Amino acid sequence: MALPAFAALTPPVKPRFLGQTTVFKGKRYTCIKGKSKGKTVLIWDSGKAIAIASPSASRTPTPSPSSSPTASREPIVTSKIEIPVAKSSDVPNNSTKSFVAKNRYGNETTYILVRNSENLIAMDATCPHKGCIVGIAPEGLLCPCHSALFDPKNGAVLRGPASYALDRLTVREVDNVIYITD
Repeated sequence: MALPAFAALTPPVKPRFLGQTTVFKGKRYTCIKGKSKGKTVLIWDSGKAIAIASPSASRTPTPSPSSSPTASREPIVTSKIEIPVAKSSDVPNNSTKSFVAKNRYGNETTYILVRNSENLIAMDATCPHKGCIVGIAPEGLLCPCHSALFDPKNGAVLRGPASYALDRLTVREVDNVIYITD
């Protein structure tokens, strides 16, 4: 009797947007576009092995000469960073604005800032349904791919096919600059 394979070959996390990366079983996977049943979908690539430094047999570290070329490695980002996305004056009271900035992985990401009389809210503009970038529309935050609609007050789903709210991000204002933690 044949038993089904229990070991996953790709990350168990569903990819949500192009360029998204994750580490799984010693490999770094990146979200790419692929085809499934004639439709374009988001999938994980085949993954690249992450180099792990092995301990040296020598007890004293040997410095490497600075003139020799070193292999460039993709940095592994483990912590979030604060990203300056706008000036305070760019988001007046009772407004919703969209900004593009580089996230902690160096990829351009669109963020939505909403200011009301009480507070400032920040969201990732990536639709959780298929990874499209939502835009600001009169009825709310609208995904151009499948017309999912989100509430600009909190990112909640107002109309599917998306089943999850937009990701809320930590936001703060310091010296007339708005920072998002991503």
